[in-house]
Amino acid sequence: MMVASQTSVSQQHSSCYTDEGLIQRFVDGFIQGNPILLSNPNLRTEPLFKSMQLIAGHDVIATAYLQDPPIRAVVHHGSPYSSILKQALLAENFYPLARTGQSQQYVYQYCLPPEGYELRCTTAKELWRVCWGRGFSLRSGIPLDLLVWGGASSRNHENWRSLRGIDCDQGKLQLKLLGGSLAIASSDLVVWAQQKSSHPSPREQRTRPNLRGYYRLRN
Repeated sequence: MMVASQTSVSQQHSSCYTDEGLIQRFVDGFIQGNPILLSNPNLRTEPLFKSMQLIAGHDVIATAYLQDPPIRAVVHHGSPYSSILKQALLAENFYPLARTGQSQQYVYQYCLPPEGYELRCTTAKELWRVCWGRGFSLRSGIPLDLLVWGGASSRNHENWRSLRGIDCDQGKLQLKLLGGSLAIASSDLVVWAQQKSSHPSPREQRTRPNLRGYYRLRN
């Protein structure tokens, strides 16, 4: 039996939504705290108590927690829809800051970069390529203008750490961070920040100062 949250539920059953459009509505409802009932031939949303799910067939793609701060969405990246959902969340400054105990599940939370930096979200392998594949030789080393999110939830306000090096050990990448290290698979997602120019784009200036229960993640 489906139990709606105390927040009012917007109900729309329509096959006119594309998959991308329905996923965007799911993200909008999550951010606004407005659980919705929506469906098309491939996807549907289902409000639950204090949360909302995005479902494809019998598989739950994402669960958005609407009321307990900080608001967050748990996304399963094994789905063919996860890439679309990821881009929709990143466009609203929600990033995969932590992993759950299950394979390919990430916890997305609102995140702002440290002052003077811009955020990136790539696989660990792509971060390695940025460091070593674009003119950074072994002699010059990894640039110190890169920061990596340490892998915990946003309840820790000081989880940005300088990237000091990357090694490969037994099939995993070892990110050498200031004050420790992080062992991850090459396909794992990493949130990192890079120093930017003094002329930010309009998208980089987007913030949500009134977002419910978020943390401003700045050093």
